[in-house]
Amino acid sequence: MFDQATDELYAYACERARWSALLSVLTGHSCRLLALNEVSATCTVRAQYDAGMHVVPIDQIRGSKDRCADFDRDFNPLQEHGRERWLCIARARKRGKALPPVELVQIGEIYFVRDGHHRISVARALGQRTIKARVVVWQVSGRLPWEMEGQTGPRGLWMAIKMRLSASL
Repeated sequence: MFDQATDELYAYACERARWSALLSVLTGHSCRLLALNEVSATCTVRAQYDAGMHVVPIDQIRGSKDRCADFDRDFNPLQEHGRERWLCIARARKRGKALPPVELVQIGEIYFVRDGHHRISVARALGQRTIKARVVVWQVSGRLPWEMEGQTGPRGLWMAIKMRLSASL
């Protein structure tokens, strides 16, 4: 089923991904999602527990279990193979259909997606600030990959450019 507004929303999200990639090159700040497997490779997971259902700020969802190549750090789509799934979810949201909660892993203040990448991407594209999620908390020891020196780049410059870009789009 063709829906021009939904197709345009998808095209806009893809355009944001291209701008983000360009800014990444210019600033040296990665636009990729954090990888959950990097956490278990560099840290010791001391405990895990099911924290139940929560409403999570989408801005705190910064990583993925296994879809880092499919979405950028802001959950804009990077791969064409997920287009139909993205559009299907966007159309369902437009019709007001209830979607299942996403599944997240929380480490500190950061969340990683186990299931629901497309739902998060669509929600973000629609301007939604929070999302309902089933959360599993990992308690870890050791330095987290994103805390290691040289991983974050010039964050202040990146945020300023990103805010300007968002305002102009």
